[in-house]
Amino acid sequence: MRNLLLFSTLSGCILIFSSITSIAYENKIDMKNNFLYSVNSIIDDYVLNYCSTHDSYTVNRLYSQKKILEENKNFNSKNKLVVSLKKKPLNPNIIKLIEKPRIFQNLNQNINEINLDFLTESKKNFVKTLLPLISYENQNILVERSKLESIKKYLDSKNTLSNSDLKFLKNISKKYRIQTNDKHKYDLVIDLLNRVDIIPNSIVLAQAANESGWGTSRFATEYNALFGEYTYNYSDGVVPLLREEGETHLVKAFDSVGKSVQSYFNNLNSHYAYNDFREVRKIMREKNNFSNIKLLVQQLDSYAADKNYIKTINSIIDANKLNKFDAFIYSASNS
Repeated sequence: MRNLLLFSTLSGCILIFSSITSIAYENKIDMKNNFLYSVNSIIDDYVLNYCSTHDSYTVNRLYSQKKILEENKNFNSKNKLVVSLKKKPLNPNIIKLIEKPRIFQNLNQNINEINLDFLTESKKNFVKTLLPLISYENQNILVERSKLESIKKYLDSKNTLSNSDLKFLKNISKKYRIQTNDKHKYDLVIDLLNRVDIIPNSIVLAQAANESGWGTSRFATEYNALFGEYTYNYSDGVVPLLREEGETHLVKAFDSVGKSVQSYFNNLNSHYAYNDFREVRKIMREKNNFSNIKLLVQQLDSYAADKNYIKTINSIIDANKLNKFDAFIYSASNS
């Protein structure tokens, strides 16, 4: 009887507070924002841990879905509002906020050896599934970057490249959506180095958690879509439930979670909407300091239409201590 009463009370609280999720960040005071997110985070944990089903309506009330454009499609004026590209230059103070170099070591730990007691059981499972895939992508990127740096050094001294290096540049340029026509090889390498770089674990985890309801959304469970990527190709997408009348987008589906992670990395590292993200990351790379993750998060306002998206991602990172996982990705060596 006592358990039944407790469950009824919790259910009532979930119903009341879930109704204010969409306005949780309308207040501009950070302290209140963080408090409201923490309250909603607790409620979400109850939903994830005690509800036997998670329909897409419930999940989509708790978590937003990403909106992004495809470059090869002709869009009308309504669609162009989906991604708001910045026109102003980067704030020069960003450089001052990135302090002296800090070298991160690859801890080379097994995910099962990491202490995850600060997370709920459902979130632990989410991190255990996703973190190795994120780390794998970052390691591959660092291998690509190392090759590019070697090519750059060779160009500096020899001013020419082997056929194998030229083939590598051609293939990786296509992967990262860089036009190679009439571009000097040295300039091409510089452009590639700006795109071929890591994305901190905490950011990837937070965005995936936000877009997929910690892996419980319909898109995540049925279509391996963790990052809410939109597409207009019916051959690789699924129609979202409750899609507004007149909308034509689909949510991109994947054969595996790993493919979803791979697509997300390629998206942030190649799409024009994230030029500012890559510019700030470039400064961090030059100073060898990725410690101030929030400087990168601030450049992700184009990821979703929600005006509070940046605050949401930062709050997810803070409330779930996701920055603890950022030390696992900054070295290409596994020794």
